[in-house]
Amino acid sequence: MTFSELSLDTLLQSDPDALYEQAVRWRHGDGLGSDLFSARRVFGFLSLSAHSAARYQLGVMNLRGEGGAKNPIRALMWFRLAHGRDEPRAASQIKMLSEELTAIDARRALKMVAEAEKCVRLFFLARDIESDQSIQAMASLGANVLHGIGAERDEILALEWLHRAAHKHHPDAQLHLGLAYAHGQGVRKNLSEALRLLHLASEQHHHEASYQWAQLLEQHPKQIHSSNQVRHLYESAAKHGHALAQQRLGYLLRGDWTPPPQELPLERLASAHKKTFFKRHNDPDLVSALRYFTMAAEQRLADAQFEVGQMYAQGLGTQQLFDQALYWYELAARQGHAKAQFNIGFLYAYGQGVNQSYTKAYEWYRISHLCAYPLAKKPMEFTAKKLSVGEIEMADWRADSFVYNLPERTES
Repeated sequence: MTFSELSLDTLLQSDPDALYEQAVRWRHGDGLGSDLFSARRVFGFLSLSAHSAARYQLGVMNLRGEGGAKNPIRALMWFRLAHGRDEPRAASQIKMLSEELTAIDARRALKMVAEAEKCVRLFFLARDIESDQSIQAMASLGANVLHGIGAERDEILALEWLHRAAHKHHPDAQLHLGLAYAHGQGVRKNLSEALRLLHLASEQHHHEASYQWAQLLEQHPKQIHSSNQVRHLYESAAKHGHALAQQRLGYLLRGDWTPPPQELPLERLASAHKKTFFKRHNDPDLVSALRYFTMAAEQRLADAQFEVGQMYAQGLGTQQLFDQALYWYELAARQGHAKAQFNIGFLYAYGQGVNQSYTKAYEWYRISHLCAYPLAKKPMEFTAKKLSVGEIEMADWRADSFVYNLPERTES
């Protein structure tokens, strides 16, 4: 027998210590043949009930990469949780990992400890079917286990929890289950089932489900039933503050006026579209596009901040205002947006909305280059020729410090 043959009901009804002993035998191959994958999954299930020995075993397996990827940060999390439940073997492992890991990684492990303790609370609520909070707990626990948040990632068990909650019409469960079917996560891909589940969640006013449903329809246009269906779904999510839906509406409304920012920097865009951009500041769709981009930008989406800057710089849906363009570019640039950094360099190089400065232009071009924007190298080298060695050294120091202190970008 392997772990995959055990249903969630069987696991919930099994004696935890007997399960633990079986997992230990699987891990060491005592009379059964080694099955590290099954062992890790059993320990993961037991960890949800705060089983200290199972948590310790997970720490060791994560540290060594047994039955899955090696992950010393997650190992430290499990050792800390085991130690908190009086598992004496964990202390030495905690000391070793605390010395080896960076301070940032150690803090991440502490954050993960809190997430794991939350999963324990969800587990006991989820298994208590008499509780009013049981269905919500099933949905939340399923999502956490599906993505490995505070728990060992286990797609099969996660989907069992999600199916139970979705059967009770819980929209969060319908959302996560729909996305699992859309991407083939733990199940075979099934577009029809994914759309059905997202539809059901959206009808319960689940705004993330409306957004994800619209995204899936855009990827599979043959499934769209009317020309306004996608826009309606995005608008439904956007009016409730969904930043990505607001941003996507901005792109849709800008439509054929969308410039190709990946290939063309600001100076070439201005030249290529000169005859059309400056006649379009009152176009209703472009005005709406700017409004939606701004709504998303105010929620700190760097891509949206960049697009607001683009529209002010090019006079789309507004008068051409380089000072406003600079403001929004800078907000995006400070989140690591390389194209925004590049465009700030251009504004300084040509004195658009700012006092002309080759030093500042070089600095921003270098920042963009360090952030891997491919078009930044040539203008950086060109502006460097206009500066002294001392000016270049100071600008290099400022640019390098800026990049070093940038937050890690999570937005695409």
